[in-house]
Amino acid sequence: MPRTPQQYQQLKEERRSALLKAAREVFARRGLAATKMADLAAAAGISYGLVYHYFPDKESVFATLVEEAIQDGIRNLTEERQGPGTPWEQLQRFCTRMLEYIRDEPSLPLILVQAHASESIPAPVEQALERYTTQFFQQLVELIEAGQREGQIVKLPAAELARLLLSTVQGLALTQVLPRPGNAPFPATDTVLRLFRP
Repeated sequence: MPRTPQQYQQLKEERRSALLKAAREVFARRGLAATKMADLAAAAGISYGLVYHYFPDKESVFATLVEEAIQDGIRNLTEERQGPGTPWEQLQRFCTRMLEYIRDEPSLPLILVQAHASESIPAPVEQALERYTTQFFQQLVELIEAGQREGQIVKLPAAELARLLLSTVQGLALTQVLPRPGNAPFPATDTVLRLFRP
């Protein structure tokens, strides 16, 4: 029995999603320059030719992952800022979300680090990265400043604290894919935010 248009569309979306999930792992391990479309096809378990039904090249796959990762971060931060509680409670919840995210999906923060550090990323990816990163960083700075006005966060330059938090999260993502000395446990939110307390 032939598939209905709805079934065909659902299958297409499932394959695209599987391709992106597999691509996260490949790009995180190999980087953009060393990855080939054949690597992405093999990791996703689909034919080489079928990959091109979804993306014209590996750069567009990478760009999609970068954009989705940053937009997820912005969406999560916006939700917490619009949620209940004090700025400190909002920062705690957001930090917890970030830590859970990198504990479960460390590949995406590593792809973002690569995108920031690489000189070979395509111009559209670089532009999207700059645009979304600026927006995300500014929102985080504003949340920290709100907490400082209420005496809940230490009075240090908010931009420095925001950078410290993001650097810590990126470093923790890296430890998820490297051997951990002594099987050190993953830090809790309160440990990460200890320096933020007045």
